[in-house]
Amino acid sequence: DDADNEGAPSKKTLGEEEEGLLSLASAQRMNTDARRSVFCIVMGSADCDDAFEKLVRGGLLRPKAERDAVRVIVHCCGEEKAFNPFYAFLAMRVCEFQQRSKFTLMLTFWDAFKQLDTFPVRKVANLAKLLAHLIGSKDRCLTIGVLKRIEFSPSDMQENIIVFLSIFMAALFESCDAESIRKIFAHGASNSVVAASAKKRDVDSDDEFESGGNKVQTTKKEDLSDLRESLSVFLLQYVKSCPKDVDGSVFHSNLLAAIETCDEN
Repeated sequence: DDADNEGAPSKKTLGEEEEGLLSLASAQRMNTDARRSVFCIVMGSADCDDAFEKLVRGGLLRPKAERDAVRVIVHCCGEEKAFNPFYAFLAMRVCEFQQRSKFTLMLTFWDAFKQLDTFPVRKVANLAKLLAHLIGSKDRCLTIGVLKRIEFSPSDMQENIIVFLSIFMAALFESCDAESIRKIFAHGASNSVVAASAKKRDVDSDDEFESGGNKVQTTKKEDLSDLRESLSVFLLQYVKSCPKDVDGSVFHSNLLAAIETCDEN
């Protein structure tokens, strides 16, 4: 009997694993049952499909409940030693399943932008690459408009904001073609979340979207001309001097496409 059970995980082993995840969740300040549950699922799953299915089965992606799921996914991504695309794919699966998650995702990044100067560079880089995946993917969970909450000040930008935007742009330019880049920067004025809610109003009236205690209005189309102007200046001032900007490279073509699109709109 012992030989038959030799390869099977014991209840003690599984219990110890669960206990370890709960301990880690507490250390990561997962201060509600819902967030602890999401954390344990995300960190203990075999892959993206496994994590997504467990979140659905656990009722953790229901309306309003999905807020915790999105915020925990972004948090875990930021805490990794290096960027793991797993979190981007999981976030995209969640947004595909629950459309309102796109707005929660945007608010989560807005809250992160306020704290960028307090984050270690590793976390800044992870979040920048995550955002590049979410904006650059064919599903476009977010638009370039999410960057409107960043303080652009060419003469006095915080170092971590420069790092974040530089890594974000590099990841975006290396993963997209020029046509996609033009669409991303030109369509920044069309908030994908607003468009989705206009087609199907699945947001509750009391599902007031809050970021840092402030209610956010999402019913009007945004004019992001100021953002594109700021992005154009940033690209010319910081990204154009990047070692990856070599004539003939995909990075170079996409950088030029982004600048031209920002200047044209």
